[in-house]
Amino acid sequence: MNTNQKKLIFKTAIFILSLSLGWWLIKSGYPEDMINAILPLKFTAEIIAGIFYTSFLTSPISLAMLVVLARENNPVLTALLAGFGAVLGDFLIVKFFRQNIVSELNLCSQYLPFQRINSFLKKFRISFIIPFAGAIIIASPFPDEIGLMMLGISKLSYREIAVLTYMLNTAGILLIVAPVNLLS
Repeated sequence: MNTNQKKLIFKTAIFILSLSLGWWLIKSGYPEDMINAILPLKFTAEIIAGIFYTSFLTSPISLAMLVVLARENNPVLTALLAGFGAVLGDFLIVKFFRQNIVSELNLCSQYLPFQRINSFLKKFRISFIIPFAGAIIIASPFPDEIGLMMLGISKLSYREIAVLTYMLNTAGILLIVAPVNLLS
C-alpha cells in the first residue's frame, strides 16, 4: 500500500470518527451545555459554529452546534453570524493549508486530465462550471476545501472570494437552521 492510499484511508477514518462524534454530541446534549457556557459572550457560539462549518473534520460538530442554536435563536441572525465565522474558517484554511492544497492539487492533476477538461470547457464556452460547482460545494454542509480549490482555479480576487463564500455559507447555514427552528 503506497502513502497516498494510506493518507486516503486515514482521512476517511478521521471523517467517519468526526461524524460519529457529531452524532454522539447531538444525542448526548453536550452542545447545549457548551453553548450555555458560552452564552454570556453573546453571538460567540454562532461564530465558532461557523468556523467549524468549513473543515471536513469539524463540520459534523458544527452541525450539532447549529441544530442546538437554531432551536433557541433567530435563524436569520444565526445564519448571518455563522456565515461570518465560516468566512474566517475559509481564510484560515487558505492561509495555513495553502501548501497542502497546492500539493494535493498537483497530486490530483497527475491522475486527472485537468488540461483536457479545461480545454473542453473553454471550447464550448462553459468554463463557468468549475467555479459554479465550487460555489455549490461551499454552500452545502460538505467541507469547503474542495470548493475553495475550485474557486481558486477561477480568477477571483480574495475580496470576491470572501463575499461569495459569505453569501454561500450563510445561505447553506440558513437552509439548515430555518427548518430546525420551525420544527422546534
